[in-house]
Amino acid sequence: MGKISAFLTNFFKNPEWHRRLRWPLLSIAVGVVAGMGAITFDWLLHLFLKYFIHLPTGYIEPVPIPAGTPTWTAPHFWGRWLLLIVPTLGGLISGLIVFFIAPEAEGHGTDAMIESFHQRGGFVRKRVPFIKILASAITIGSGGSAGKEGPIAQIGSGFGSCLATALKLKPRDRRILMLAGAAAGIGAIFRAPLGAALFAPEVLYRDTEFEFEAILPCLTSSIVAYSIFTNVYGHRAIFFPGHIDLTLPTELLPYSLFGVVCALVGYFYVHWFYGLRDKFFKKLPIPKLLKPALGGFLLGCVALFYPQIMAGGYGWIQWALEGKFLWHTMFILAILKIIVTSFTISSGGSGGVFGPSLFMGAMLGGAFGALGHQLAPEWVINPASYVLVGMGAFFGGVAKVPIASIIMLCEMSSSYTLLVPLMLVTTIAFLFLWNTTLFEKQVPTRMASPAHSRRMASGLLEYMFVYQAINNRPVELIPESLPFEQLVRTVTNSPDHYFPVIDHEGKMTGILSINDIREILFEEAISHLIVAKDVATPNVVRLFWHETLKQALDKFNAINVDELPVVKEDSPDKIITMLSKRDIISFYYHNIEV
Repeated sequence: MGKISAFLTNFFKNPEWHRRLRWPLLSIAVGVVAGMGAITFDWLLHLFLKYFIHLPTGYIEPVPIPAGTPTWTAPHFWGRWLLLIVPTLGGLISGLIVFFIAPEAEGHGTDAMIESFHQRGGFVRKRVPFIKILASAITIGSGGSAGKEGPIAQIGSGFGSCLATALKLKPRDRRILMLAGAAAGIGAIFRAPLGAALFAPEVLYRDTEFEFEAILPCLTSSIVAYSIFTNVYGHRAIFFPGHIDLTLPTELLPYSLFGVVCALVGYFYVHWFYGLRDKFFKKLPIPKLLKPALGGFLLGCVALFYPQIMAGGYGWIQWALEGKFLWHTMFILAILKIIVTSFTISSGGSGGVFGPSLFMGAMLGGAFGALGHQLAPEWVINPASYVLVGMGAFFGGVAKVPIASIIMLCEMSSSYTLLVPLMLVTTIAFLFLWNTTLFEKQVPTRMASPAHSRRMASGLLEYMFVYQAINNRPVELIPESLPFEQLVRTVTNSPDHYFPVIDHEGKMTGILSINDIREILFEEAISHLIVAKDVATPNVVRLFWHETLKQALDKFNAINVDELPVVKEDSPDKIITMLSKRDIISFYYHNIEV
């Protein structure tokens, strides 16, 4: 095994001939494991739903099917009261598992992946994927209002990170593999390989930026995981909208208004979600591991009257697509889903936010479409189309992933007929929400990411020059024949720290600092024999007028000093001024666009 490991390590690190094969092979490996992880997670989820909800309470939500009427079963009398107990117990078990074994598995998971990318070099502890898959399956399987994307993203990204660590790859490569794992898991479980391959690189940033280096590895891993998952569960879509289309251009006006509605409700969702966490759950004087149980109990109180808000609710989304809800019922369900999702996840429960956001957007779109059709049927022609548009637009706005959410929704429904209104509504929701985001670990741009700041700064410094950064401050020049006693007085009365030494012709012959003087300051026996030339360092490192600031910083770091003299290329002994590291940093931050 040791020889095999050494061979693999050398193969993936060194030879040039395998450079083009490395990422496809690594991405395929990540996709295989993520696909198997998605199958395992989905199996566990159905298992827990069966034994926690279906059998004890009698409640079964409708299953989305392409034709016919989805059937469902209401909870029986005692089962309705069990809806109070089961989510509470699920939250308790999940809390115990997470907080004793892997606290990183708390919450919706996607933020943990984003933070790992930006702050930890893509590193994920080995135990996290296993704890996340179990804790999330228990949370959702016991009725918790959470989604699959956070857990499966953490499962896939965890394996990608562990694989990169085992092969001793660089942090940059580990981050890319981590994203490939996340994309693979999401692409498989949501049957949206292209959308997921864009989701992982897009969700890192609040602005419209992508981690473009990761897109091809994400595509490869997502395709592999999707193929493995659908080989078990089939290739059918998740939702079946039927025949819906954009009939008239005038319909774009109510769609635009709906985009504003999505933004307003999305703003409430994000602020309620984090406000409940920061102002309620964090301040509760109870052990942290018990808070998910409280969140489960609060959800159960709502589920007594509206069991539709539990778990994923995909069957109820299909009902909304088929027009089987009244508009005010859908509006109530959308608001209640916001409330109970916050109960589940803000309390520390384990699960994602994509699934609940789909439910919120669907019900909000269904309410808007049904009411609009009643009030203005000539403008809102097909109310069901707003259900589908609402799913993609709502999540695209609150999660700052407009491109990925548009494509994922089209893939999940196997329909591109509403692509135009979906793009319009998502764009409006995204723009109106601006910096409001459901993922607080997102950074604005690649330049703001610690993962890129050093490389981005280095690249920009290649286009900035020494002569641009100087501020022409006066320089204290020291004659090389200056006696030591006078030298001490000059240096101690000067605000400078470095002093060029010149000869009688004004040419620079050396440089000295306060530290150079301090070394012989108390040598009274010889101090009267010493002049400035004896103290100065003769081999002066210079900064040239047209050098780049990157070259300047390299010189600073090579000799570990804070200031260097600036000269022109044709007069290397004629000092112009001094330039410090602080001058370069100040110039950099005053001349970049953030």
